[in-house]
Amino acid sequence: MAVAPLSSGSEAGEAKERNGAVPAKRLTKEQLLETHKGHLKKQDLSPNAPRPVKQPILAEAYPASTKSIREVELVPLSALCVETHHRGQGIIVRIASPPFFGAGAVSIVEDEHGNADKLAIYNQGDISILSGVPEGCVVAVKEPYYKYNGSDNDYMICVDHPSDVILLRFTDPIIPEPLRLGSVLKTAEDWKKAGDTAFLEKDFSTAVFCYSESLEIEPSPGVFSKRSSTNLLLGRYDAALTDALASRTNATSDWKAYFNAGRAAYGLCDYPTSIVHLREALSLNPTAANVRKEHDRCLTRLHEAETGAYDFLAMHALLSPTTVHLDRASFTRRTVIRSSPHHGRGLFAAEPIPAGALVFAEKAAFMPNQYDPSRAAAALYALTVRQLLSNPSVASSVLALYPGSDLPLPDLPGGTLIDGIPLVDVFLTEGIRQKNCFSAPLSTLSDTKLTTPATAAAKGLWLHAAAMNHACVPNTLRSFLGDILISRATRDIPAGAELFQAYVPVKPDPAERSALYETAWGFQCGCALCEREGRSPEAARARRRELLAQVERACTRQQPGAGVVVPDSVIRGVERALRLLEEAHEGDVFDEPGVLPRLMLVYPCNWLVGAYKGRKNWRKVARYAKRVVRNFGFSGVPLEEEGEKGWDPRGLFTAGGSEGG
Repeated sequence: MAVAPLSSGSEAGEAKERNGAVPAKRLTKEQLLETHKGHLKKQDLSPNAPRPVKQPILAEAYPASTKSIREVELVPLSALCVETHHRGQGIIVRIASPPFFGAGAVSIVEDEHGNADKLAIYNQGDISILSGVPEGCVVAVKEPYYKYNGSDNDYMICVDHPSDVILLRFTDPIIPEPLRLGSVLKTAEDWKKAGDTAFLEKDFSTAVFCYSESLEIEPSPGVFSKRSSTNLLLGRYDAALTDALASRTNATSDWKAYFNAGRAAYGLCDYPTSIVHLREALSLNPTAANVRKEHDRCLTRLHEAETGAYDFLAMHALLSPTTVHLDRASFTRRTVIRSSPHHGRGLFAAEPIPAGALVFAEKAAFMPNQYDPSRAAAALYALTVRQLLSNPSVASSVLALYPGSDLPLPDLPGGTLIDGIPLVDVFLTEGIRQKNCFSAPLSTLSDTKLTTPATAAAKGLWLHAAAMNHACVPNTLRSFLGDILISRATRDIPAGAELFQAYVPVKPDPAERSALYETAWGFQCGCALCEREGRSPEAARARRRELLAQVERACTRQQPGAGVVVPDSVIRGVERALRLLEEAHEGDVFDEPGVLPRLMLVYPCNWLVGAYKGRKNWRKVARYAKRVVRNFGFSGVPLEEEGEKGWDPRGLFTAGGSEGG
């Protein structure tokens, strides 16, 4: 997916001049349709082109409407003012053209008075009819945003929030008389047959619409069952579960209702609810192989959630460029989310967790299979919006995440049903994505190979992991297998202790990383490393930055590598600069109490490992390799001057072996 281009500065300036005014002149319906036909012809030439995503610009945020269409004042298109959000107002229009697909679906629309304009609907999933409303349908837009479209007399109604637009039933009494078509089909049976036809044609969103029309006329267990099965195919698990239970008749044939209900709950990763329904289905139809298979699969997920017993090697073997979503449950029993003294909420150990043990393993709430870094963020944003629309039961856990402090919030909680549609605010959703998503390689193990592109990473939301606060010297380390995030303890963690992770690789310069945390997440890190580095006088910190720059200049004179022999003179220059930088680290800050990482020393020591490797001086290679580990904060590594007798590397991973690592 691509990000839709933004308006140019000149267009924005022209739009500002027109703010709040009713346009003196608009294009006629005929002019709009003529231009629209030209766009449709271009679209026909590339029907399979990927659709871009219009990601919100948070600086332009405005809240989604929290009103029902029956609570607002309905106004004609001619009353719309440029660059205005028409609070307390709404429009009802009929679609007068096929949709043109760009970042959204653009259609020509007309109101009851014969006024015409363009309507752009964004952020609707492919499974929704609203992603491309058929000609002749009637839609309502709540509190519409009307914008200047970049050329003379050209304007457009923009629907950014997907819950701000409603596809009206043909017989809805709110539709003005001139726009009424009446019921296209007359009986519940007619609508059911139309749904069956759409289903056979794999037009599942239309099938759901037709089944819904049938149920409005005459509720039927059979049609509820059909709609449940169709919603399952669309990934609308909330609706599928409700419909499945509504299709019961208190007969043995209800096994299918419970089967669908179990599959829907499984799709929501609600395995305790799923197993209840699948057991009921199995009791009514004990010979059904498909029910037995789903029942046993759900039992496996429940076992994983309780024990954290995973075959990680087998999971790794399943991964491929097309298989990134693993069928596994999340194991979070050892941890609990509660208020943190650091930043709002945090994650805490519910029991003692030994070093190296699994802290938790979590399946992503949302992670698209998109490893192109230029498209990964847009893909995650689009998937999150569409899942919140499809399954409003997930909204409370997702929208509880921190979105940033400057966004205007809706008056009602996200996911609240208004006019039968869950409230989804796209700016709030994008703020949550930006503050809480992780970049994930296909697998952390594979990512260590030299042939793996360093930039090949998807983006995903892991709700449990997102509750963890940052520390530059964390007590957990994360890794990935597809859409599974795995967290392990880097030291012994007592029950009740807060769990920390490093949000990003930690920069050696505390001023640089502090600026990054403030800009990206709005906090100042208070971990042991940052707190104790902050005790250094500014003059000492400036001296270390100056020496680090000297070391880096010395290192860049010649880079070690395969077949490269670095001259002694260059190595001695780096060693001299390294000694000065080591001396600039005050012992009372970095050594007592407990050894802290000296991150500025890692790069030059690592450079010397490579340089001496090229000269086959293995004693020096070992010397500087140990310094690399020591400078990462592992106090259990003896340096030559401290003696090495009896050193056991396993001590690095005990409670006393590493204050920093």
